[in-house]
This record gives sequence, C-alpha cells and structure tokens, in this order.
Amino acid sequence: MFLKINLQDYFRLLMPICTMLVLVACPGKSFAFDPNSTAPIEIESDMATIDDKTGTSTYSGNVIVSQGTTRLEAEFISVTSQDRRITGIKAIGNPAHFSQQVDNNPISTHGYGKEISYRTKDETLIFKGDAKLLQADNSFSGEIIEYDVIKRAIKARGDQREGSRVKIQYYPEGSTKKEKRAKETEEQP
Repeated sequence: MFLKINLQDYFRLLMPICTMLVLVACPGKSFAFDPNSTAPIEIESDMATIDDKTGTSTYSGNVIVSQGTTRLEAEFISVTSQDRRITGIKAIGNPAHFSQQVDNNPISTHGYGKEISYRTKDETLIFKGDAKLLQADNSFSGEIIEYDVIKRAIKARGDQREGSRVKIQYYPEGSTKKEKRAKETEEQP
C-alpha cells in the first residue's frame, strides 16, 4: 500500500526536519555583529560616505567590516544607525561573504549571497541570491536563507520562477566528506 501525499504537504513535513538538522549542524553563537559589544567595528573600503545627521553610511570598493572574529566582505555595504548604534547592515557583492569563528571552536561558519542583510531590531541575518550557509562539511543553500539569531532558527526557500529548491547536506557527527568518499571508493569494484 502506498501513501499518497502532494508535494506541498511533503515539503511542509520535511522542512521542520531539515531545519532541525541544520541547527544541529550549525551550533554556536549568533551569526551577526553585536552592537552591544565593547569590541570595535572596523570598516575598510576604497570609498566611504558618512552622514551622521541621517545615520547612514555607505562604503564601496572591496569593503571589509569586522568585529572580533566576525567578518563581512562585499563590493558595497551600507550601514544604518540611530544614536550612533547600528540598526542595520546591507552588503551587496558577487557574492558577498560573511564569516564567523566562534570562540574556542576550530570550525568557522561562512555565508554567501548576492545580498546579505542584518537587522538588529529582530536580530535576523538574511542571505539573498544563490544563498549558501556552510559550517565544516555541512551546507544549506537556497535562493533566500533567513537566520533568526535569538531563536537559532533557519528559514529558506528556493526560487519558484527558476525552479530552484532548498538543498541541505548534513554529515552526522564523526562523518566527513573525506570519510564518505573513502568509503565509497572502497565499495567500488
């Protein structure tokens, strides 16, 4: 006997499982800059425009924003602030690259997208356009990936117009790409 289930219901059932796998695969602190930290935020670029009155600043040309072990690289970055506290960051690149090394953990996290945004109000990091989130051998990709820093929850979706879907590659603890390839090679005649 076969169970009939439509594709939409299938993905509705599958998504919580995939989200759980990614959260297990990507443990650690938040993936964001901490406006409450005492560590300075450093910005390097070829060109900068800062308007204290409006609370906006823009940076272009090989831009690098860093705070401690968190780093964001893009061709263009805009920062919005209120009362000299960052309220949002938007990076555009081909792709823009986010990385973070969590304290006392040798595994770093990398995120990519044509656009990367961070909103401090709801502590959400959003990767758009060929978005990827990587940690060790584990990966998560889709057209848009949203990471809620507080809830440690990930939402992702593909681009229905182009027929792209969300893809997750998760290796259980103790299993790596190298081990899997070695095992597959041994099994071949």
